[in-house]
Amino acid sequence: MLIPRLKIRNSHLLTPEDFAQLSLNAKVLEQDERGVKVLQMGNGNILKVFRVRRTLSLARVYSYARHFCRNADKLKQLGIPTVEIVQLFHFEDSTNTAVIYRPLPGYTLRQLNISGLLDQALMERFGQFVAHLHQRGVYFRSLHFGNVVKTAEGALGLIDIADLKIYRHNLSYWHRARNFRHLQRYQADWGNLSADERQAFANSYFSIAQLPTKTASALKLKLKFLSGS
Repeated sequence: MLIPRLKIRNSHLLTPEDFAQLSLNAKVLEQDERGVKVLQMGNGNILKVFRVRRTLSLARVYSYARHFCRNADKLKQLGIPTVEIVQLFHFEDSTNTAVIYRPLPGYTLRQLNISGLLDQALMERFGQFVAHLHQRGVYFRSLHFGNVVKTAEGALGLIDIADLKIYRHNLSYWHRARNFRHLQRYQADWGNLSADERQAFANSYFSIAQLPTKTASALKLKLKFLSGS
């Protein structure tokens, strides 16, 4: 699968004064002992800060923020709904980087699940969606209900896409199996589903995935709920 070359985004300098101005009247969505990580600004846009924790890291050469932006651009090329990048930044006084983006409007599958709105039909579409991701070479290690959004138009899209890689070929058995393990890690998500809803996910995934019979059979064993475990 060939992906056209992407235009390189310019990174803007972000001074402490600039950051303070952007943070004014913003809502802190996530922070840790090192400071603010995610802010929601007054206009609804999100400011996400990426920090380099290790002295020796590739992120010092190709920043996490730039990787985040590149992932958004690649997903859009593939026709997969995701966040809209507004601006890429590098900090004046550190190796930190940041990005401002418009969130993908809609509700996450986790929100729909909690509200009792994640039905069998939607799980079938989710299975098809995951299969299409895998066929297009999209390996999203953070794939779970909280990072998949159902838009107002009814499409499914991805958010929080820093932990994502897109290959030029469909995913290997190893990548698919690992993705299934990640999906099932969050018991609060899968535990609220009925057996029919889980089966709908599996049936629709394998109907789209076009895998050899032996590979499909081995991969089904990674879906623990199919065996009732």
